[in-house]
Amino acid sequence: MPNGSCIVYTSSQEGSEEFDQKWLTQFGVEVVRDRSKILLPTPRVARRIKEILATRNITRLWYGAAAPLGLLNPTLKKFMRKNLNSEGSSRAIALTHGHEVWWAKIPPFSLALRIIARSLDQIGYLTTYTRTEISKGMSASDQNKLRQIAPGIDVNHFRPSRDLDFERAFRQRHGVENKRLIISVGRLVHRKGQDRLIQALPKILDEVPDAHLLLVGEGPHRKELDRIAATVNVETAITFLGRLHLDDLPKHLSIADIFAMPSRDRLAGLEVEGLGIVYLEASSCALPVIAGKSGGAVDALIDGETGLLVNGESIEEISSACIRLLKERDFSAALGKRGSEWVRDQWSWDRWSAEFQDALLG
Repeated sequence: MPNGSCIVYTSSQEGSEEFDQKWLTQFGVEVVRDRSKILLPTPRVARRIKEILATRNITRLWYGAAAPLGLLNPTLKKFMRKNLNSEGSSRAIALTHGHEVWWAKIPPFSLALRIIARSLDQIGYLTTYTRTEISKGMSASDQNKLRQIAPGIDVNHFRPSRDLDFERAFRQRHGVENKRLIISVGRLVHRKGQDRLIQALPKILDEVPDAHLLLVGEGPHRKELDRIAATVNVETAITFLGRLHLDDLPKHLSIADIFAMPSRDRLAGLEVEGLGIVYLEASSCALPVIAGKSGGAVDALIDGETGLLVNGESIEEISSACIRLLKERDFSAALGKRGSEWVRDQWSWDRWSAEFQDALLG
């Protein structure tokens, strides 16, 4: 977007001042913080946004999440037309993610999603799967507003490169000098499949004794993962790395041999993977990936070309995929190389930022 043309209205976060100033200085983006830590479509939030609209001559609205924030749009759209004389020039789009899938399935959320869709000019979706499911909560005419808009990958940040000094120090610090490393990155929750990955470790270690699992992320499932590791006696084959800063993620990915996150559907298909951006980040770093067949995750790789799809509930499939990629090094290298090329061609920031700008500006 042109410098100085964008205002972001968002929730309050501790320590956000430096971040907000950086966006203003580098990109001309003014960040306005609501007092709430979770931004919801309340009358108070609507009034505050109207105040901003009235003083800034804004004609384009973008909702980072269609549900629930898109519920603000009928009111804001009416306000813009009445008070800003923007009839015919205003435009509103919203992005959808994984949670809109269950909104489309459960009344009264499906009715709310239909109201949101009716008021928008375009609706972004992540994958073929999410488009199919979300469209079930829309009228036929509103389904025509759907357009794929993905987050995109910074392929210059996530790129195939190894920091040998960092790798040497990392391996020494964690005692994994001669280990074959499986890395998984994600919030520690049931849906991400770290539990099944740990349960698959005994079979993996039988075939690849020097295998070692790196788990990146935090979450409520951590203690349960510790318990599972103790139950199957693989505590020494796992290193929990906690949360990593985005700047540090590529060099951690690049020291691993394979990436695995065998995600799975939960709650009768209401909780699914929207896309799984981390699969693409790993592929961009030339890692072969193992993904669970959950929601839009199937679109985050090409099965047999950039990685392997598995049933996230099947310990046998998970272990077999890990063993194959650890043993067949040429095959793994080919998947990683193809994955890096594929992400650069199909999932780069440049491609999807252009798509987003076209959708917003019309």
